Amino acid sequence: MFEVDLRPDIQQLRPELVALRRTLHQHPELAVEEVWTAATLAGRMRALGFAVQEGLGGTGVLAILEGGRPGKTLLIRSDIDGLPMPDTTGREYSSLHDNRSHACGHDAHAAMVAGVAAVLARHRKRLAGRLAVVFQPADEPMRGAKRMIDDGLLERIEPNMSLSVHVLPMIDVGEAVIQSGPIWASRDELTLELSTPAGVDIVRAAAQVTAALYDLMEKEGASRDGVTFRVRSLRAEQSGAAWLGGSRGEPDGAFLEINLALYDNGLRAHLLPRIFEVAETIASAAGGVLVPEVDYALPALVNDDRVTGVVERAARSVIGGENIRKNWRNEFSDDFGLFMAAAPGCLMLLGTANPAKGITEVWHRSGFDIDEDALSIGVEIMSLAALDLLR
Repeated sequence: MFEVDLRPDIQQLRPELVALRRTLHQHPELAVEEVWTAATLAGRMRALGFAVQEGLGGTGVLAILEGGRPGKTLLIRSDIDGLPMPDTTGREYSSLHDNRSHACGHDAHAAMVAGVAAVLARHRKRLAGRLAVVFQPADEPMRGAKRMIDDGLLERIEPNMSLSVHVLPMIDVGEAVIQSGPIWASRDELTLELSTPAGVDIVRAAAQVTAALYDLMEKEGASRDGVTFRVRSLRAEQSGAAWLGGSRGEPDGAFLEINLALYDNGLRAHLLPRIFEVAETIASAAGGVLVPEVDYALPALVNDDRVTGVVERAARSVIGGENIRKNWRNEFSDDFGLFMAAAPGCLMLLGTANPAKGITEVWHRSGFDIDEDALSIGVEIMSLAALDLLR
């Protein structure tokens, strides 16, 4: 059993959670444009007694609550951006902005994290250490975490542990996915630019690179767990212009666009340099030059055993062990993994579907909505876990 019963706090807080989620839902802002959202959340944190810094990574917010005794730092993160799509739910709290909606649940994430902040502020003297609440912009293009890190976030707080939550419309409200180990895949998007001297068949050289990379994955990656490798496109150019077979002259440049996704960060660390090495060897043999470019570089999201164990213990007291799911994996990625690389943590996936209420739509659909009963469930689980981690 936990030292404190948070149910009275959660019951009292529930109307405020729903109201905040609906307010955010009505006013979605796209990535790097979350000015109103950030200001709204920052104001709430100040009212709770947190020390607040705005503008990290553009529109990110950092709010710090010092506990009653010295100890470690727990980072709790929420994404805050919306999507460029209409809201067709027809709810009274539908988006007030054309072609903008919270169709991935970031409004719910922000409301829950703000709720955790409110609960822990009431129990501040119980905390040994400090709570660092991060409201992160630009999750949908998956660039916001890096922007905040580049702006010095981690140096400011030096977190020891981390928590986050993401709604999961594929399971019912009252259920959750809480598991140690890999849960969401890495995401690397690479472009290999190959140029060769006149007279060299660049298309053939690029095809050789492609074949060699698939062979590499077969020999060094496919035997391992869950590797997805794709050459998304192979494009040839003639003096900077798109080349079409049969046109005058021969292409002198080629571009390979590559996607790599996997669940093993150690294997990722091995395969990425090998991709460049193999491609460079073939380019060099053809007398050419290889220039690699990296667009996305996100690690797999791997839940830490200890932190996840604490979250699971909290969830058992709230929803019961029979409602905790494991062995969930997909190829989705999330830049929370960049925070977890510095501070071992846990991403909890929280069920939000309710077929009886007609709430069944999945993420990134214009009819997406959640059962708002999930809000208080998420707040109670994360608050109990945070109190345990900062004992």
